[in-house]
Amino acid sequence: MFVAGGTKPVYETLVKSKAPFPHQLAYFVSGIEFVCGSLLTVGFLSSPACVALLIDMTVATLTSALSTLPKGLSPLSWLDDFLYLPEVLYVLFFIWLICSGPGKFSVDYWLAGQLLR
Repeated sequence: MFVAGGTKPVYETLVKSKAPFPHQLAYFVSGIEFVCGSLLTVGFLSSPACVALLIDMTVATLTSALSTLPKGLSPLSWLDDFLYLPEVLYVLFFIWLICSGPGKFSVDYWLAGQLLR
């Protein structure tokens, strides 16, 4: 995102999946992933960040990742391949993190302790 050609792979993926406004969308998606990933790393606003990343990964799964699965698989084999997609694993991780919360070593936990005094 911050170097020349950094959004090029995202742009190419968006063009390949026929997304509208791929140039602007490449910067938007890269920005969401950078900002929300950074927030999630420190545990600040972790639930809203997880929701934004959950939407991002769901759209990525539906627009590009599903097309990479081989055709003609049995339902069980298709499910096996589907669950090994990185985007799907991220979605499951974000759902788990929304349900469990950020944990004791996060800014959210510290702020909640300060505000509830």
